[in-house]
Amino acid sequence: MFIGGASLERDGGPAYLRVADPDRAAATGVGISVNRAFENANWIGVTGRDMFFHGDLRSDEHLDAARFDATVRRAAGAGWFDRLRLVPALRRSATGDVEDVVRRSIGTDFALTFGRTVYSARLPMPRSALGKTIDHLNELNERAWSDGYVWNALTNNCSHVIHNALAAAGVWDPKTVRGASAFDTLADLLSVAGAVVRRRMSDLSFPANNFVRLFEAANARPIDGPASASRDHDVERTLRDGWLVTGPGGLVSRYTMHDPERNELFAPGHDPLLASIPILWDKRRTFDRLVRRPAAHETDLAANLERFRERFARALNERDRTEDAEPRQAAFAERFYAVAASELARVEMAIAH
Repeated sequence: MFIGGASLERDGGPAYLRVADPDRAAATGVGISVNRAFENANWIGVTGRDMFFHGDLRSDEHLDAARFDATVRRAAGAGWFDRLRLVPALRRSATGDVEDVVRRSIGTDFALTFGRTVYSARLPMPRSALGKTIDHLNELNERAWSDGYVWNALTNNCSHVIHNALAAAGVWDPKTVRGASAFDTLADLLSVAGAVVRRRMSDLSFPANNFVRLFEAANARPIDGPASASRDHDVERTLRDGWLVTGPGGLVSRYTMHDPERNELFAPGHDPLLASIPILWDKRRTFDRLVRRPAAHETDLAANLERFRERFARALNERDRTEDAEPRQAAFAERFYAVAASELARVEMAIAH
């Protein structure tokens, strides 16, 4: 996850994040990644969009051993990996210097397009919600620094960290994370069975599903009137905090892997694992459309703003129909229309800009 408007700090202990000052927010940002190779960090942070996604490598440059080593040295000198410990199984084969630690991370935690194509779903949120996401991530790293990080492929993997960081901001419900004991594995499997019976999401989480669900949260929740909005608890939850999870700016992007003709180190692989059930819960169809044939309003900001201007204007034109609602519904409708009007004004300003 890349968090725009965040800054990375370190004071002899675990890495932690801060919400950047408003006048610096546009120029800042930290990439967050989880790697089971690290024993005392739940996540690591890498400053800068270009370094996080591309290792500061231009599309017309060659990725060879010399450039790879130079990127490793630069990351090692930046302090992002200082005092990180590898898990015992890797520590035995490590040299102990920070560059060896970075080599376990490059292409996986940063310089992503060295070895993969990246599919990105953007979710704008207010500073108050961003602060909750950052607080959650800081708590995770403080705990891992003192108690260690225990990876669980089913219910405590990289995807869970991202999912629950967004859940802290109210984007969706959180997932339960567990350790790696036999009891925890049994609980993981029982959670899947329980999810099927109750027809709700299980505690399993997959990165490609986060991509699809984040796009849906930003674009597909009901915001066309208070009646439908009140029945969606994700919309209702963010509305209580004064914002709408579905709103302008939720674009998808595709950062392709570095050109094979200029890439001497990595070969193309496959798309990431995606959990999908045809007809009942078909995330595969949505994923394929977003990464291969996205609509204009899903990739272009101008088209996206025009679409949300129409959606908010249409919702506000329905205002007179809520006059006879009972008091609780009327209070929700008043709050919904106030936020919708504020969002419409914001969209109008963005279009004019």
